[in-house]
Amino acid sequence: MLHFGQSTHPYLEEINPGIIPLIGTGERVLDVGCGRGALGEAVRKLGNNVTGIERHPDAVAGARSRLDRVIEADVTDFQTISEKLEGEIFDAIIFSDVLEHLYDPVEILRSYSGLFLKPGGRVLISVPNIAAWTQRLALFFGYFEYADTGIMDRTHIRFFTRRTAKSLLRACGIEQKRIGGTPHLIRAFLPLIRALLARSASPDAAPDPRALIDSPAFRLYEKWVYPIEHAVMRIWPSGLAFRIIVEGVKSDEKIESQKFESRKIESRKIESEMR
Repeated sequence: MLHFGQSTHPYLEEINPGIIPLIGTGERVLDVGCGRGALGEAVRKLGNNVTGIERHPDAVAGARSRLDRVIEADVTDFQTISEKLEGEIFDAIIFSDVLEHLYDPVEILRSYSGLFLKPGGRVLISVPNIAAWTQRLALFFGYFEYADTGIMDRTHIRFFTRRTAKSLLRACGIEQKRIGGTPHLIRAFLPLIRALLARSASPDAAPDPRALIDSPAFRLYEKWVYPIEHAVMRIWPSGLAFRIIVEGVKSDEKIESQKFESRKIESRKIESEMR
């Protein structure tokens, strides 16, 4: 996950379960906004070479022990990133919980796929679902309030539904391959779980970042409960998903000028919808 500024809540690592099933093996993967490297490490264990991009020095230090390479730079600093990569291109680029933090996600996605993704390469994006049932219920009762974490994280400046997430890829000339999500059932109570874990830690020390994913309860949930939740989510994905996961493929063919112009128009429409 990408972190902006000082966090107001204890940081607990989480591996995005919607991304892992989409990862192959023997690939060169770029993890944009890799944080401390929890997701990238899981991708690397599948037999891939993983490069991360992260701006915060403390997160970079943690990620460097887990990934093959980490570039310390803002994800929008294409000059620094290009210099460090020295022309390298990737089989897959991951944007896991990143695009919602950026002012112009369309331009970022277009630039990364153009500069660093090979023809036929894949883009994997994961964004929070603003149309989740909890948010619909809150809006029904007149609430639209930011929080320390979750869909309404106070550092989010863009909001997405399934429709706008799919349109995001189209605006960048990327062909959608599949769309899925991660469930928002037990997940809706994660802020409470985080608070309990924080309280269980020593008052003089921050909780272990891996306290959540290393806990026996979480492992039982991951093995037995998550598959059931995921199956239920598929009944009404637009409302029961916490994250929207979209996989796209970069075309091998050059974009015709007419198509490019139409995508520019669609891009402007999407940007206005997300404001």
